Amino acid sequence: MRVNKKIIADLANFIQMRYGISIADYQEKYPDFYKSFLRMHYWMDEIVLENYFGNNDKGWKQHDRWKTRKTGQKLLDKISDIQDLSPEIPLKILDVGCGNNDWKQHLGAKLTGIDPFNSKADFKISINDYYELQRTKLGLEQFDIILALGSINFGDHVEIEKQVWKVVQLLKPGGSIYWRFNPGITHANPQAQWIDFFPWSEDFIKELATRLKCTVVEISEDHEEKGSNNRLYSEWTKNIGFN
Repeated sequence: MRVNKKIIADLANFIQMRYGISIADYQEKYPDFYKSFLRMHYWMDEIVLENYFGNNDKGWKQHDRWKTRKTGQKLLDKISDIQDLSPEIPLKILDVGCGNNDWKQHLGAKLTGIDPFNSKADFKISINDYYELQRTKLGLEQFDIILALGSINFGDHVEIEKQVWKVVQLLKPGGSIYWRFNPGITHANPQAQWIDFFPWSEDFIKELATRLKCTVVEISEDHEEKGSNNRLYSEWTKNIGFN
């Protein structure tokens, strides 16, 4: 289960303050009570994320600093260069956490956008559920390129690694994943105060890629401009022979 440390701590503090009950003290004595507490936390986290990201006009937009970001025009140029190598065979591209599906205007039918909260996606679905749909009903279609630009950012190490593993499984051997990782920065919008962003680091990116049989081609800052709000850009290639 995905854990939002901000919400779970706030709920536990409220119950302690209002009722004098320490959740941790009753974890073993009343396991059903504790499970219900965790379920309530999980659904509150889902609703917080849906309220925030379901309307992407509130937060980050794909075309902000489009010409200077590595996940903007420069990335589109890279994808165009890859397509030019085999112009007769359209690339298959997956955009994980596509938001308003803005990449569709550049890549057209080559791209499938998935997002659990935004109805502008081709599939309004999470990466976990999309992987299961592919595996059980669609035959695990694999993509030449996957974009995951700021979308694998919610949960603890276990949940993050599970989602990244599924992204890698959906990629063809030799294919490329382009990432934008948030190093734990909360969005400036006050509505983001209850969103728990996973603190990505260069060391964890390298470690995770190695364990998942991928080669890290690049890790750098997304913007040319230096500043505390910069995200991490990374490009991985899936090693040949690993599915």
